[in-house]
Amino acid sequence: MTRVFEGATSLDLLEGPGWAWIGLASGDGLNRLHSKTLIALDDLFTELRFKGVHRLALSASGWMEGAGRHFSAGADLHEVAALTPTSADAFARRGQRVMRGLLWPGWRTLTLISGVAMGGGCDLALHGQERWAVEGLRMAHPAAKHGILTGFGGTVRLPELLGSEGAARLFASLEHWNEQDALEAGAIQRVVTAGAARDAVLAWLSG
Repeated sequence: MTRVFEGATSLDLLEGPGWAWIGLASGDGLNRLHSKTLIALDDLFTELRFKGVHRLALSASGWMEGAGRHFSAGADLHEVAALTPTSADAFARRGQRVMRGLLWPGWRTLTLISGVAMGGGCDLALHGQERWAVEGLRMAHPAAKHGILTGFGGTVRLPELLGSEGAARLFASLEHWNEQDALEAGAIQRVVTAGAARDAVLAWLSG
């Protein structure tokens, strides 16, 4: 495992033949999506596509060694609060580029979603072409109750995955889902135990 970006939320990388596993890492374990992290993640996607990666996993960094925590608590709210109309557009576009990168048809992507996946972190989690949850998931999109949305593309992706009714449960009704709720709604396709997560992802990457 190599640290390829150092920041408030850093990026770790594990590589194999034709595959890559990216891990989000931060001091408090909440892996907030800062602008610099989004830029670094977008750049890393471009580099990996150029190298011929055809399978990509994204998770909290700890799962690479078998003991992960939270996926992402979402966009950094201190950064969001300081946005102007101009900088907000640029911030949203950075997030949208990352989301589109996960959906690029030239590779298969997997998001391993664990612990907290909130707001923009929920957007990121649900843009995996395949989505698994580790037991103990807490998924929600609570930003609407504060009158904000990250603009990362969740309002488009969620109806595609869940239908308008399912998307409204997260965005309008502000529901909080555990792994079974997410599985029943169609947000994820598989639930794995913490002990099995690392081996399951490595098997998928090598498939």
